[in-house]
Amino acid sequence: MQRYIKLLFKGAESNIYLTKWYNKKAISKIRIPKSYRQRKLDDDLRRRRTISESRMITMAKELGLRTPYIYFIDPYRAEIVMEFVSGKRASGVLTSSICFEIGKFVSTLHLNNLIHGDLTPSNFIVNSKVTMIDMGLSFYSTRKEDKAMDIRLFKEILTSTFHNSYTEFFEYFLNGYRHVNSEELEKILQRIEDIESRKRYAIS
Repeated sequence: MQRYIKLLFKGAESNIYLTKWYNKKAISKIRIPKSYRQRKLDDDLRRRRTISESRMITMAKELGLRTPYIYFIDPYRAEIVMEFVSGKRASGVLTSSICFEIGKFVSTLHLNNLIHGDLTPSNFIVNSKVTMIDMGLSFYSTRKEDKAMDIRLFKEILTSTFHNSYTEFFEYFLNGYRHVNSEELEKILQRIEDIESRKRYAIS
């Protein structure tokens, strides 16, 4: 039924494997046990996060967004088997038009009160379109503060990694966001300013 081919990525929380699912190329994401946590607590946490991520990916797809199809979930093994999406990580091929598409993607999530929680270009695959491949830290929230933190993280990644193109990339991201939901954006941007001013005050 399933055959692991190779380890593609070893992260702090999960290992990502290229696998075969009924002779179809697929991705297996397995959350890693943490020895510093009590065993029962760790098992329960990884199980709940696995179920939550699979639900979030499915909810995003139901909103018309491009996410991998979920083939199989094993909560007790903390494993999700999902569609293999060919292409390149957005972090390696980022352009203004990709930032625009990511902005539309995030705005649709926020319009439906879904918070990504780890909004970086590396969590998107680019081929002819943009696909979000990871929602491991996603959650439901109506708070503008949570939506602001999503956008602020994306802004920080652009500032640190794409310094020369940061202004253009971030503006295109915001334009994409406005394209879907302009009504809420200005309030969220004001919240980002508040968060950044608090941070500056704390440092000083």
